[in-house]
Amino acid sequence: MENMEYFTLRLPCSHEDKTESLQTMRKLSCFLTVARADGFLALEPFLEQETDLLIKACLLDILDGLDGTELEQRFRGYLAAGDYRGKDFLQAVVVLKGFLLLQACQTPEIFWKELQGFFGADFALEYREAFRLEQTKGK
Repeated sequence: MENMEYFTLRLPCSHEDKTESLQTMRKLSCFLTVARADGFLALEPFLEQETDLLIKACLLDILDGLDGTELEQRFRGYLAAGDYRGKDFLQAVVVLKGFLLLQACQTPEIFWKELQGFFGADFALEYREAFRLEQTKGK
């Protein structure tokens, strides 16, 4: 997921699309919090409720106990096979990068900081506000 030309061609999306992707950020932030507190198996109830096929596949991969290298290879395959563009590409990047950070037991704060660049400079204020609200939610 490091090829900038690949991202540049597929990532452009509207302000509304980026706002919608913040919902996915919040969901994955919740997954990170749950997994850090109670372990990966605590994510199993989310699997039953999840309707997004990519999130469901990633949850299954995490629950199967794949290591970071295996997950990254599998996730690269998901990204390539999906041929995502625009909002769908941003959503896929958020999900895949989020699950890689989840597998590495990173904090929600690191997750939010790692993904900020994918939303672009034109969305920086909205992103920071969403991050601030997410941080204060748990307090």
